[in-house]
Amino acid sequence: MPNYYYESLDKSGNSSSGEIVCNNEDEAKSKLQQQGLYITKLSLAGEAVSTDSKTGSFLDFSFSRKKVKYDKIVDFLRQLATLVEAKLPLARALTALIEQEEDEVFKPVLEQIRERVQGGSMLADAMSEHPACFSRLAANMVRAGETGGVLEQSLERLADFSEDEQDMRSTIKSAMIYPVVLSIVMGLAIILLMAFAVPKFKNIYEGTGAELPGITQILINIADSLHSYWWLYIIIIVLVISGLKFWMKNPKTTIFLDKLKFKLPILGNLIKKISISRFSRTFGTLVDGGIPILQAISIAKDTAGNVVIEEALQNVADNVKEGERIAKPLRESGVFPPVVIHMISVGEESGRLGPMLYRISENYDKQTRAAIKAAMTILEPLIIVMLAVIVTGIILAMLMPMLNIDMMLR
Repeated sequence: MPNYYYESLDKSGNSSSGEIVCNNEDEAKSKLQQQGLYITKLSLAGEAVSTDSKTGSFLDFSFSRKKVKYDKIVDFLRQLATLVEAKLPLARALTALIEQEEDEVFKPVLEQIRERVQGGSMLADAMSEHPACFSRLAANMVRAGETGGVLEQSLERLADFSEDEQDMRSTIKSAMIYPVVLSIVMGLAIILLMAFAVPKFKNIYEGTGAELPGITQILINIADSLHSYWWLYIIIIVLVISGLKFWMKNPKTTIFLDKLKFKLPILGNLIKKISISRFSRTFGTLVDGGIPILQAISIAKDTAGNVVIEEALQNVADNVKEGERIAKPLRESGVFPPVVIHMISVGEESGRLGPMLYRISENYDKQTRAAIKAAMTILEPLIIVMLAVIVTGIILAMLMPMLNIDMMLR
């Protein structure tokens, strides 16, 4: 009999993992559920490590795409909610969506989900087998909807959440396009000056025999090395990028960078606003979807995307297990602003925690957009000024010997 690896939560929200020997996956689920465990992951023991968790080799140049576009997933959730609300059997609804799906990556995923559903599995279990398309949050939201008989509402709420997430990502990406383009232009301008302009000045100065200023000689030496050892620069760049990629996969690096992010000038405050908005949206969606508080905290912690937030939420979970409200341990974490704590406290007391978390998320989304606009207002001219200073510096450094020669001739 095969071994199955599982990860689960108990009724108190404590996580656990291990292996269980069963004839098939359904039997494994049944045994774990009889033990009072809430399954978050189940796979054959040999497949327990996902591709996302592998550290990979030092030089990793994998170009296999193939990820499903975010809007495809949102459209699927929205349409499935509509079909389920129309009382269409789930397997038939999935068949209808598969027939109209043209994405060569997403279609096989949907076909596998339909096969599992037709075989008697819950939709949430089938979705959880495809973490690249459906997150742990998505699987748990669907599970809550199936259990409570409100699947269409859970799917609709999940689609709204996904759209909000995508909207924020698009805002950040759009804001970064212009600075990135400016940075690339700056780099290309410097390379072109060093590769073409500096060698021409070098040829002029070699005929004079004059002693060159230190800065001019340094630029000429760099230009010579670019011309003679361009291949070495390419190797160095590749090694540096690969080394950084490898280094950033280290858990200690992640912790260090996540803590550093909040301390950065200007950007630190922006990153904090984005993190709080994401937590509030995720937690609010889970609470409104009927997920128990401890499980909602655990899922929100795993999807926070920042170690500082994760540590704070772990402390919250530990305190909630002991009977405390959410607001108090959040305040003690020192991560969340007082206004967020007060709003969550009011939501707890009034029994409207979900809507209050949505309001926090909307408020911080607005603040994030304003902060991004302000940051770009400073960053864009700063990059232009840096480009002008560097290019002007290179030109002046190459003209200095010419001025000295002219002074000597006089």
